[in-house]
Amino acid sequence: MRKIILLLLLLFITASVLAACLRRPAETPPREIKETVVLFYGDQGNEQLLSEERVISYREGEDRYSVVLTELIAGPQSGNLRANISPQTRVYGTIRQGDALIANVSKEFAQFSGSVAEVLAVLSVVSTLTQFEDVRLVKILVEGEELIGPSGQPRGFMPIAKQEQAPETLTLYFANSQATAVSPEKRKVTLPAGSSLEDRLKITLEELIRGPQIAGLFRTIPEGVRILLVAVEKNIVTVNFSREMETNHPGGAAGESMTINSIVNTLTEFEGIDLVAMTVEGEPMSIEHMILDAPVRRNEAMIER
Repeated sequence: MRKIILLLLLLFITASVLAACLRRPAETPPREIKETVVLFYGDQGNEQLLSEERVISYREGEDRYSVVLTELIAGPQSGNLRANISPQTRVYGTIRQGDALIANVSKEFAQFSGSVAEVLAVLSVVSTLTQFEDVRLVKILVEGEELIGPSGQPRGFMPIAKQEQAPETLTLYFANSQATAVSPEKRKVTLPAGSSLEDRLKITLEELIRGPQIAGLFRTIPEGVRILLVAVEKNIVTVNFSREMETNHPGGAAGESMTINSIVNTLTEFEGIDLVAMTVEGEPMSIEHMILDAPVRRNEAMIER
């Protein structure tokens, strides 16, 4: 008899719970939001940022900025635009701090094809996210760590980026045919707006590594050399090259002199730069005869006019 009473009681409780569940109104799913946003990509020449409108959709309560950033990484729909961010990049999320936004992305973001691509990739993120009135500053994290700039220091919070082109004529110094002096070559490049001094110096060095465009001039930096760091402190710029600067260098006193004077005279064309310190993998550069354990000053006597 007791078992029957317990069974009836259990059935009553179960029926009551089911009835309550049936009376409870169904939960309303989060509202879908559609929004037209502006995404920024490089032009075909990768000289400036251009914009492209895109309609995005997300659910109420979803991270709006992550959705926008994911759309940006997906790449442009127009054939006239160029992506500078690896499409394999994943967005881990964003955090708001007042009018500042922190975006955390995967390591693929930092796999840039060059200094210009790096600048434009960063600017495309900043320009895209600062289109919103509540975002004025953007910090990029890669795998939870701050994105590092050419100086070896974190880029930190970056403000709204201006979109104007910044054409500039560089003066690059290459060796003459006798390797007795360096001779200037004017080269016009379009530096992305918002480029820091370190960005501009690194882009200039990459142009120097590409070699001369004028007949009768010769390269001074071996092929395969990479620029690991460009840091400016007061009137001194420190450049850290990859090991290829020493292992791929043809050597000789004349070749060594051409390399040093080419780099120093090129970088001291920039206002405020008077001295150049050169290292290889963090150690003083030593191609053959000289160990550059101190910054080098511009040498006008080695310039062929």
